[in-house]
Amino acid sequence: MSDDPSLAIQVALVARVTDLTREAVAGRVYDDVPAASERIADTGADFPYISIADGQLVPIDEECFDRSTTFINLNVWSRAIGFPEVKRIAGLLRIGLHELDLTIAGHVLDRMRVENITFSRDPDGVTRRARLELSVETQPAD
Repeated sequence: MSDDPSLAIQVALVARVTDLTREAVAGRVYDDVPAASERIADTGADFPYISIADGQLVPIDEECFDRSTTFINLNVWSRAIGFPEVKRIAGLLRIGLHELDLTIAGHVLDRMRVENITFSRDPDGVTRRARLELSVETQPAD
């Protein structure tokens, strides 16, 4: 049995997302989002940014138990009225991730899909969000 693919997928995904959105979010791709004052001090800007959200791993119980589907949510955050930034950045991610290859250490990518993109307003009334639901099917490289 190989290592669980979740961490390797997250590492590969953060690198891809950072590259795809370099101009749009200037490297502000977070697992643990720093406090607003830290983001401003670090990068000179607070919004937009991307956060890696909750996920789930589901083993595919076929001939090979090591095969799995990992679901990962990516959140794009902005305060631009009318959703222009989150929609543009979500579009970049969809084009750069959906049905494309991704090199995942120790695993082989079978399929990667953007399953859904949901746009919403945060309860604070000023922050907009695009949530991308991504599914990544993998099997061990062995």
